[in-house]
Amino acid sequence: MAHFFKNPETGLLRAGWRIAVFFAMFMAVTAGGMVGIRTLLGRLQRGSNLQFTILAVSATIAVLVARRYLDRKSFASLGLKFDRFALLDILAGIVNSALVMTGMYFVLLGSKLIEFNGFTWWMDDPAAARAGLQMAALPVALGVLYQLALVAWWEELVFRGYFFQNLAAGAGLIWSIVISSLVFGLLHGMNPDATVLSSLLIALITPQLIYAYLKTGRLWLPMGLHLGWNFFQASVFGFAASGQPSPSLISQTPIGPDWLSGGAFGAEGSLWILPFTILSFLLIHYWVRATRKPGQAFFGTLTRM
Repeated sequence: MAHFFKNPETGLLRAGWRIAVFFAMFMAVTAGGMVGIRTLLGRLQRGSNLQFTILAVSATIAVLVARRYLDRKSFASLGLKFDRFALLDILAGIVNSALVMTGMYFVLLGSKLIEFNGFTWWMDDPAAARAGLQMAALPVALGVLYQLALVAWWEELVFRGYFFQNLAAGAGLIWSIVISSLVFGLLHGMNPDATVLSSLLIALITPQLIYAYLKTGRLWLPMGLHLGWNFFQASVFGFAASGQPSPSLISQTPIGPDWLSGGAFGAEGSLWILPFTILSFLLIHYWVRATRKPGQAFFGTLTRM
């Protein structure tokens, strides 16, 4: 019976149990943090920077504890070693996603699937938006960037970090890619205006983030991809980010069928996202090829964890 819970060779809890304990701990720490803040402040606004900060801190604490006491490995071994490639990979990921979302925007605009309404300069007031960029818009833009950076940090830390890597150790590489991608898609199915198609497309988009991790052995490139993807999708080109609207530079309205325009869910709800995801794969491949020596790629080593 003990072998059902523990691997007799390593003495560790089996991967599935480690994942279950981790997520229980993550939810408990998050709930405790949110209840504590509500008690101190009297309220906690949904979607606020404070709420996202609690999520990011909770995820970091849960991963630190789980990595140390369940996996008996270092936090940095998840792919967080800050080496000479770290900042370059983050920037490369941002540029990659900027190119993808720029192409996505202009293809949908040229196909008359979305309509350009004007520049809003991250302002909610249409009159202020028409007046052009104002200093008052900069804190809003920086606040959005901060929030998206937190999302990129904690989602990659949890899903391409702890969850995927432990799943790969227990189920093997191929199954871990399939299962973790489907789970990520299903979780986004709880977002506003999500559909079966949007959840499936999220699941099909997710392997680019896994590929970036596998090719580098670091989470920095996936984090850059994630940050750039959300920032340019939502904060520059005015799509909803997985159903979540955001102050943006450009105001636009989907006018074509949702399965092509993305509808209220955003660019990730459009079938057009698939060819651009292939472009992202190619950009990741050539970035790693240009910056790493032959044999430095990490691909295929996860099953030996």
